[in-house]
Amino acid sequence: MVSALFAAAALASGIVPVVDLPPVAGDPCAFVDAAQDRGETEDARFTLDDQVRLVDIGRQDPRGARAHFTLSPDGTSVAVNLKSADPETNRYCLRLVVVGMDGSGILRELDRGGEFIRGDFKLRDFSYVKAGYDRSNPPRWSPDGTRIAFLKRIDGSTQAWMVAADGKTPARQVSFLPDDVDSVAWTSDGNGLVVGTRPGIRLKAEAIAREAPDGFLFDERFSPNLARRPIPTGDIATEYQVVSLADGRPRSATPEEAARLHPELPASAPRDARVYAESQDGYGAWIEPKNSEQLLSTTRLVIAKPDGGRMACDAKDCEGIRSLWWSADGQSLLGMQWTGWATSQTALLRWDVTEPRPHRILLTDDMLIGCMPAGVEILCAREGADRPRRLVAIDAGSGADRVVFDPNPQLLGKTFGQVQRLRFTDPNGLEGLADLVLPPDHRPGEKHPLVVVQYRSDGFLRGGTGDEVPIHVLANRGFAVLSFARPYPRQPAATAKTNEELVRTSRVDWLSRRVVQASLEAAVDLAVRSGAVDPERMGISGFSDGSSTVQWALINSSLFKAATMGSCCEDLFSFAYAAGPRFGQLIRTPGYRFFETGSKKDWKPMSLILNVDKIHTPILIQAADSEYQSGLDVVTTYALRGRPMELFVLNDETHVKWQPAHRQAIYLRSVDWFEFWLMHRMDCDPGKEEQYRRWKAMAGAPAPENLVCRRPLRSTIAPSSRPRRDRAGGR
Repeated sequence: MVSALFAAAALASGIVPVVDLPPVAGDPCAFVDAAQDRGETEDARFTLDDQVRLVDIGRQDPRGARAHFTLSPDGTSVAVNLKSADPETNRYCLRLVVVGMDGSGILRELDRGGEFIRGDFKLRDFSYVKAGYDRSNPPRWSPDGTRIAFLKRIDGSTQAWMVAADGKTPARQVSFLPDDVDSVAWTSDGNGLVVGTRPGIRLKAEAIAREAPDGFLFDERFSPNLARRPIPTGDIATEYQVVSLADGRPRSATPEEAARLHPELPASAPRDARVYAESQDGYGAWIEPKNSEQLLSTTRLVIAKPDGGRMACDAKDCEGIRSLWWSADGQSLLGMQWTGWATSQTALLRWDVTEPRPHRILLTDDMLIGCMPAGVEILCAREGADRPRRLVAIDAGSGADRVVFDPNPQLLGKTFGQVQRLRFTDPNGLEGLADLVLPPDHRPGEKHPLVVVQYRSDGFLRGGTGDEVPIHVLANRGFAVLSFARPYPRQPAATAKTNEELVRTSRVDWLSRRVVQASLEAAVDLAVRSGAVDPERMGISGFSDGSSTVQWALINSSLFKAATMGSCCEDLFSFAYAAGPRFGQLIRTPGYRFFETGSKKDWKPMSLILNVDKIHTPILIQAADSEYQSGLDVVTTYALRGRPMELFVLNDETHVKWQPAHRQAIYLRSVDWFEFWLMHRMDCDPGKEEQYRRWKAMAGAPAPENLVCRRPLRSTIAPSSRPRRDRAGGR
C-alpha cells in the first residue's frame, strides 16, 4: 500500500515531460589509476583539472571536517577513506586504504566503489535535509586489529560493511536493514557491529505520502525551494542495534553497546561541560563556559583529579579548544584549539598533571583536523594555504611533524599562487583577516585584476566557502585573489543569551552587514596598497552569507566591476515565500519585514531590486535547483531593466553543491566570467560561442575589438588505457 502511494505521488508530480539520461558509463577511479601510473604531469601550473580531481580525506571545509581516518590498535597503521571527483562520469572514486605510520607511502587498497554518502542536517523544524558534504565515516578497526568496519552506499542504501585489514579477502556487507546506517562501531568482543539508524525518517515520509490522494495542506511543513510536498518535521531519534557477524541478525543494543557510538557524559561531569575526556587513571577534563548565561561565552579548561581536586585555566591562551584527549600514559592532557589573530591559527596544547597550567607545543596558520593520540605523537590531517590535506604525525613534546601519508603526491611539483596573510584592525576595532594570493610569477610593479573570494579563509585556499571560485587557478591565470574572512559584530556576540537575540541585535540597522563591509573595504585597501592590484579591475564572489556580502557591497560601494554568486538573493519578495511559511515567521522575529507597509524603506540598504537603477555591475548567479527560486524577483527585475545578469540552475543540488560535473562547470564559468569582464579575454573553444554571444550582448560588455583569446582553461589528460594494476580487496 505504501509503495503504491509513493508511485502515485511520483506520477502525479510529473506534469511536464522529463527525460533522465542514463548515467555516463565509465570507472570514476580510472583517472586516479592513470595518474598513479603516469607520475608527474608535464604542466607545472596548478590547473582547474588538478583542483577538480584533488584526492580528499573527508569533508572539504576544514572547519566542519571530522576524521575520516583511524589508527590501528597496535599503532602501526592508519585506515583512511579517500574521495576524488570524476566530472566525466559525475561520480566519485571512493577508496578505503591502509598506510603505515612509518611514512613509507606504501598504500594497501582494501575496497573501492560505492556511492557518495552525503550528510544531512536539521533545518529549522524540518527533521532531515540532505547536505552536499560527506557524512562522517571513519573506518573502525576491530579490537584485535584484523578487520575494519565502514559505511558503504550501494543502490541508494547505506549499510555497514567489513573487510580484512590485510586485504586478502574482499569486503562484504554485514547489515541489511531497511533504513540507512548512519554510524558503525565494534562490540567489545569483536563478534558484532553496533549500528545507528533513524527509522523515523522513513515513517514520517510514509505518513506524508498517505496524504497525497486528498492533496497536501500548504502549511509550515512546506518549503517550495526544497520540495513540492510537505517535509517531515520534529526530532527523529536514533535507534541502536547490534548486527551479529555470525548470522547477520540484528537485535537491540544495550545501553553499554549504544554508548560505543554515542557515549554519555559521566555523572561526575558538570551539566554544562563540553568536549569531555577521561583518562584511564581517573582524571577528567573538559571545557566549560565562563558565563553560562551567554550564548557565545568564552570558556575555561578544567582538569578534575581522582582525589576530587580541580585545576582550571581561565587564561585567553586556553580559550577556543575544540578537542581533548589524554596521552597514552594518562599523565598529560592534549588539546587542539583555534586561536590567534581573528582565531585564524591552530594550536596544540599539552598539560602535564604535575604542572599548574598547560603549555603550547605547536602554533600554525595551517588547519589541523581529526587529531588523535598515536603513542608519543599526535596523528592529524593537516592542510595549509598552498598545500592540500595530508596526514602528519606531530611530536607531542616538540611539536615537530612528519608526513605519514600524502594523497596528492602529483601536486608536489606544481606552482601555486604566492600567499600573503593580511592582518588588520577594521574601523570597528575588530581583528580582520584576509589572504592575498598573487600569481606565481608576479614581479614587483605589476598590477593584476583582483577577485575577492569569501567568507572564510582556512587551510588550503581552494574555492572559498562553498568551493565555487578556484583561488590558485585564478592566480595561475594572472589574477590577484583576496581570500577574505568575514568578522562578526562584537557586541551582540559578547552579550546575547539566545540565538534569537543574537540575530535580532545583529539585524538592527543592518549592523552585521555594515561590519562586514567595513572589514572588507579595509582588506581591499591593504591589497591595493600592496602595489600588486589594479583598483579599476576588481571583482567579488560570494556564496550563502557571502552572497549577502556581495549584495551589500554592490549597493553600498563602487569597488567592484564584476560579481558571481553561488546563491541569490536576500531581498524583498522571493526570499521569504520561496523558503516557506515557517521561514517567513522565523525571520520576522529578528526584525525582517516583508510585504508590510514601510518594508521597502527598511530594505533600501540591502535590496538589489530597490537599487536596480544604480547597479550596472554584471552578476553571474549559479544556484542550486533547491534555492534558485529565492532570487527570481531579482533576476526578473534586472532582466526587465536590461541589466547584465545571468542565472544558471543546477539540477538535483543542495545548498553546498555536491556533483562533480557541476563543480567543474561552476569553476569553468566563474573563471570565464571574471576573465571576460576584468581581463577582456575569452576561451575561444568553439563550444563556448553561445556563452560569449550572450555576454557580448550585455550592457557594458567589452567592445569586440578589445577581446582576445587566451589559453584553454581545461587541460585534462585522458585516463591511461593500460590495464589497471592489481590491488588487494574487493571492487
